[in-house]
Amino acid sequence: MTTENRGSRRLRDVARRFASDTRGNIAMISAFVIPVLLLITFGGIDIHRASTVKANLQDALDAATLAAARSPYTKDTDITRVGLASLRANLAPYKDITLLTTRTSFVLDASTGAVVAEAKVNVTALVANIILPMVGRGTGDQIPVGAQSEVLRSNKRIEVALVIDNTGSMAGAKLTNTKTAAIDLIDRLEAADGRSIEPDAIKISLVPFSQTVRISAGGTNTVPSYMSDAATHTGGGAWHATSNKYSLFNTAVGRFTLFQQLGTTWGGCVEARARPYDIRDTTPTSGNQDTMVVPYFAPDEPDKGDYPKDNTWKNWQYEGNDYLDDGRPGNNSAFANTTARNTEWFARVRNVGRYVTRSGLNTDLGPNKGCNLQPLIRLTDDYNALRTGVNNMTATGNTNVPLGTMWGWHTLSPNAPFRDGRAYTSERLQKIIIIMTDGENVMSDTSSPSDGAYSGLGYIWQDRLGITSGSTSQRRTAMDNRFDHPTAGVEDMCGNMKDQDIEVYTVAVQVDGSAQTLLRRCATDDAHYFPVDSAAGIGAAFDRIAGAIENLRISR
Repeated sequence: MTTENRGSRRLRDVARRFASDTRGNIAMISAFVIPVLLLITFGGIDIHRASTVKANLQDALDAATLAAARSPYTKDTDITRVGLASLRANLAPYKDITLLTTRTSFVLDASTGAVVAEAKVNVTALVANIILPMVGRGTGDQIPVGAQSEVLRSNKRIEVALVIDNTGSMAGAKLTNTKTAAIDLIDRLEAADGRSIEPDAIKISLVPFSQTVRISAGGTNTVPSYMSDAATHTGGGAWHATSNKYSLFNTAVGRFTLFQQLGTTWGGCVEARARPYDIRDTTPTSGNQDTMVVPYFAPDEPDKGDYPKDNTWKNWQYEGNDYLDDGRPGNNSAFANTTARNTEWFARVRNVGRYVTRSGLNTDLGPNKGCNLQPLIRLTDDYNALRTGVNNMTATGNTNVPLGTMWGWHTLSPNAPFRDGRAYTSERLQKIIIIMTDGENVMSDTSSPSDGAYSGLGYIWQDRLGITSGSTSQRRTAMDNRFDHPTAGVEDMCGNMKDQDIEVYTVAVQVDGSAQTLLRRCATDDAHYFPVDSAAGIGAAFDRIAGAIENLRISR
């Protein structure tokens, strides 16, 4: 027998003795007063118990409503089924509470997107058990308690850009785990999209990147409106030592024209735009060629065997992209000293006349060398296409985080080149970019007159980074500064994105301290930065990001 039951029985016995006492006025007064006092006392206990039950019920109902709102259902019967199952489980520890299922409901408010819940329970009362039977009242002994809850299914429209490192260092477990994590994120956002009352509530883009970004599958020489075949675009025009010293060719020619002359097609990869448009969301316009997007075009390297005494030109480093005959003689006098060799090297590099039809060109040899990435997928709610794109990602090339991020931003933008994103000022809209990398920015420094390999930044001597030479470390610093400058007030890409209220998540997988600092600084705040120590941790980082994006809140 519980303490409460024993106490109740004793109090009833005392009340009966007082009520049966006929000895004088005290007995008469007691017969009237004591029941009132007991009623007040036990009524207070019942009020306290009802208050406690209401608090417990509210907590249980909030959790159940959240579960119902997170479900994929839109019909009230299905939502109620999920909500009731959760509520019953949440109330199971409270044995004195009886859930009134016929007076409990979970309803989707189509006008707001909120799941509105109401629950009623009965709780056993002390005053009904003790006092009322004593005075002969046969009323019930249950106190009704109710609660309400409302969970807002996110009515924000969300646009997410997945910017994922596909460089060579990602090969193996890191890329495998990244694919799994990215697909899980896509699955969760697809489910969240299905719960929304908004049409096209969530859209996602996918931007794999390395030293370049493949913005389309290519296979054509038709010039998109936002790209340039003009002779004056970056790397175009006629080279001249003083007036046009950063140009790649000795004759003004467009890159699509060169693809045509070679009998091949553009592979779909691009270079970064000229400064400052490499870090801005400026609409490309033909009136300002610096704003136009330039096709990736890896030049033919000088013939290796044209120096009789050294078939690698004094051991200069080659990138293995010698795919044309230079059409110039090789002899000792032409390479008599370093200055002469440098002059001859660039005479061959810049010679446009050698670009004639050549068979056997591909992403391992020719102007598209290094353009073997999975093409980006523009902003879409075709989740199957996104999953396929993730599964098709491959590891290749070096790291250019700014270029990958810029194209992630392009996919979210309402401006050309794509114009897929909603206007920045749209109500109930959140644009999100997730940047994942396992490496440091790289523009390689090699031992040849070109002073490095060709990439999405062209050659270092073309002044794409504000420097025309420098060590690998100096080049990395220049790339880092374009991405997120350590000095406040200096324009950079991350700052420009945040100025448009783009929420920035960064995931740093096994990178050095400098890269961690860079990526932490770029993130919206510390809660948006995820350092990962091993490939096994990639999934947990993406899981937390997915949870934050699909977050539902209890509104009332």
